[in-house]
Amino acid sequence: MTSKVLQIDLHDAGRDGIYRVVPDDPTTLADDAARAGLRLSRIDLRDCASQQLAVQRLAQAFEFIVSDADWPAVTAKLRDLGWLSAPGYVLVLDHADVLRAQAPEVYAALRDHLASVARDWHARGVPFFVFMVFPDTETLDAAIDA
Repeated sequence: MTSKVLQIDLHDAGRDGIYRVVPDDPTTLADDAARAGLRLSRIDLRDCASQQLAVQRLAQAFEFIVSDADWPAVTAKLRDLGWLSAPGYVLVLDHADVLRAQAPEVYAALRDHLASVARDWHARGVPFFVFMVFPDTETLDAAIDA
């Protein structure tokens, strides 16, 4: 199933990773993920200016519990996801630009940990796409690690 956004085949674990998209794209991505049978999670980062909130939102989106706001713990959980039983995963991070402006260190850590998780799923042949929503003016080179 090729997504209308960036023309990416959502079944192709070789194309997974982190991408920037514009605010109009998440609705299409949700439809494309549903048609591809992938699990979609969506997180609003607009008021998420701490590591604790970022970890909590990831845990809520992927339906797991973490005892502390620890990146290694959340990364380990995201590398498993066996309880969700999906052939692949699509994560949409709304207002990524706001998080980057308000808490650049949290943004960088989130991006780095999600990139690591995507690489791990990639090695197993399971699609794991992360789409970070940025304003139109900041997505000129969308096929990059956001």
